[in-house]
Amino acid sequence: MGNKGRYSFADTLKQILSYKRTKVTAYIVVVLWLAVGTQMFVNKMFHKDFVITEAFVKTNAEEMQSNIELITEYEKEFLSESDKKELIYYLAETIGLEVDKEITVSKENNRSEYSFQKDAKSASTELKVVSMEQKEDNYIKMRHYIIVKLNIKKSIESVEHYKQLIEKALNKIGVGKTQITMQYTGSYLGRIDTEQKREMANDMIHELQGETAIEYEEGNVYTAYAYTGMIKEYIVSAGNKVNIQIAITYDESADKTTVYLATPILNQSW
Repeated sequence: MGNKGRYSFADTLKQILSYKRTKVTAYIVVVLWLAVGTQMFVNKMFHKDFVITEAFVKTNAEEMQSNIELITEYEKEFLSESDKKELIYYLAETIGLEVDKEITVSKENNRSEYSFQKDAKSASTELKVVSMEQKEDNYIKMRHYIIVKLNIKKSIESVEHYKQLIEKALNKIGVGKTQITMQYTGSYLGRIDTEQKREMANDMIHELQGETAIEYEEGNVYTAYAYTGMIKEYIVSAGNKVNIQIAITYDESADKTTVYLATPILNQSW
């Protein structure tokens, strides 16, 4: 790829994936990804369980956490209020979570949201069913999105296990394409210089048998994007495959460096 292609890809990534623009709600992420034509495909290469976790653990960061977010569209157009609540109970049971309080319901104009959230010492979980009206041709169609967010504060290696449980549960009830984002976070005391950031990112990408697409640094934020055939999901931007994002930030007030590893991209602010 020539320099012109590199700069075009870099500019596109900075505009679409800039950390200042990534704080969006999950259902908007789904709609946006579909609107801009970003597609997720299945790679034919063999996927090794826990490969992402292992790559991140080798950074030896402290306060490690792992996050998984799954967003998918439920295929049936009609869902009653009880159906939506049953979906949340079903997903909670899948991951061994007790629904011990009322499911929250919020409605506004053409959108409704049924959600349950639970925080614990070892993990926090959020389950949602979001329904939105969408105009198609000359009629209005109701679309339903299922959103699962799981933040594991201890035993981050278990994130792959929960991912498989949730995917299997979703496949049983009939859903469309599922957007899956996995993210790992760790920290170091003090500042890390640019060369150390680059070396850390390259080590993780190398561990995942990937190739760097672009890297850049803005102020206290270093970012790298890469692609690996070891991970089955990827997005396509400017004709290039991307399924690894690494961000390393520094907080001056806390004198703390935070490292993020995500696949395919980070979809929240950092």
